[in-house]
Amino acid sequence: MSLFNEHAAEKHPAYNDALRQAIKLAAAGTEAAVYWDTKGVMVRDAHAPRPDGAQVVCIAQRWNEQTIQLRFSGARSEWVHG
Repeated sequence: MSLFNEHAAEKHPAYNDALRQAIKLAAAGTEAAVYWDTKGVMVRDAHAPRPDGAQVVCIAQRWNEQTIQLRFSGARSEWVHG
């Protein structure tokens, strides 16, 4: 995903909620993808087909019992502990 599109996705009102949902799914053991299609953000199982016209914003993966990794484009990661 281009940096321009990533910034557009971040401005969507549901962006933070989508990240939180992806983190919850990853904590429960489901690798989750957050997608952006220029109209909205959505969360899906990362192994399910990508929604038409959508780009991946990030992938949420369980790293260990207490840590979730959010992998963004450009080899950037954020870590959520809890």
